[in-house]
Amino acid sequence: MSIPPIVRSFVAFLLLAVGLGPAVVQAQEATPVANGAAPLEMVASGLTNPRGMTWGADGTLFVALAGSGGTNPATEDAPTTQAIGPFHGGPTAAVVSIGSDQCPVLVSGNLPSSMSGMGDVLGADDVAILGDQLYAAVDGGGAVHGNADAPSGVYRILADGTHELVADLSAWVRANPVATLPPDFDPDAAGYSIVADEASGVLWVSDPNSGQILSVTPAGEITRVADLSGGHPVPTKMVADPQGGVYVGTLTTVPFADGTAKVMHVAADGTATDVWTGLTVVTDVAVGADGSLYAIEMSTGNLQQPPFLQPGSGKLVHQTGPDQSETIADGLMFPIAMDMGPDGALYIAVPAVGANDGQGAIMRLSLSGGMEASPVSATGSTCSPIPGTLTAPGTPAATPVAG
Repeated sequence: MSIPPIVRSFVAFLLLAVGLGPAVVQAQEATPVANGAAPLEMVASGLTNPRGMTWGADGTLFVALAGSGGTNPATEDAPTTQAIGPFHGGPTAAVVSIGSDQCPVLVSGNLPSSMSGMGDVLGADDVAILGDQLYAAVDGGGAVHGNADAPSGVYRILADGTHELVADLSAWVRANPVATLPPDFDPDAAGYSIVADEASGVLWVSDPNSGQILSVTPAGEITRVADLSGGHPVPTKMVADPQGGVYVGTLTTVPFADGTAKVMHVAADGTATDVWTGLTVVTDVAVGADGSLYAIEMSTGNLQQPPFLQPGSGKLVHQTGPDQSETIADGLMFPIAMDMGPDGALYIAVPAVGANDGQGAIMRLSLSGGMEASPVSATGSTCSPIPGTLTAPGTPAATPVAG
């Protein structure tokens, strides 16, 4: 899922309460930076809830779009329904590439997306390339999400723009529960982050709600690598460790106290080791050219009462010790994903919520402090969203939640 249910509830409440949605992209243009980094520059716009991204061998940037839900009612209830439902689904998630004009180009559409009763969206949440094949991790599918005929899972993106299901995670999660189910359990929430492991020929996949890391083969074989459900740390997006295994951040649960999140290393045998502590609401991790770790914190200085999260307080941080960080950029508006580009710069997707009408963007931050050429041009244009990713007419309106 894009963000675990109880977290998404409060983020959605925050956006509804203070009206942040339409202004999130513009807010990034004035983001402060530190330690000699260059200012953030927008390299893609017109994105309907952008999530994870990856790079093709030719330098093409592919981005997962969660979409904007749909009009189909859910046909199954789960504990998450009581927390943030009802869900309404539709085929509005997509995978896009970013053109030379920094606008989205449809690669594959009609992937399952779902909008909760709070107005937040689950859909295509990440992309990865294994060999020369593009895959998408999708958590907006399944009966609980109003997409009974399109499960959550791993999808193969075909050359003609269609897609096919590789691994049905909606069915697998129901049949293989973790040791400790969360109180807001969502059996259709698997398929949030996906990482290609070329050495072993498998895809690593995270399931934040249940709290587990899986592996999926191109033939669709699913294996649980690690059960991290104890204490509900909420593992979020992953990045491959060049030495083997993956790094994965944790979001934690309310009230998201500063310093309680972390980054873990998960080995192929399931061994999980804390490698960076003292963080806050980690949504993604990256590995620098020198092997050092970067993380994005979605919100910092969080409150003890609803809505808990603070708009415009997201940070990009660099590890300087086992429990120490330096801030590279702050003032980010709910950053949700990032990736290291072939140019050595970091590319960050914003915002986590509030881009149902295509207000999302990809921002670029040069770590060298310069504004050297990027594989994606930064022209400053404003792009139109892909029509098929927009909320279908008649979709139930989001309902504000009481604080």
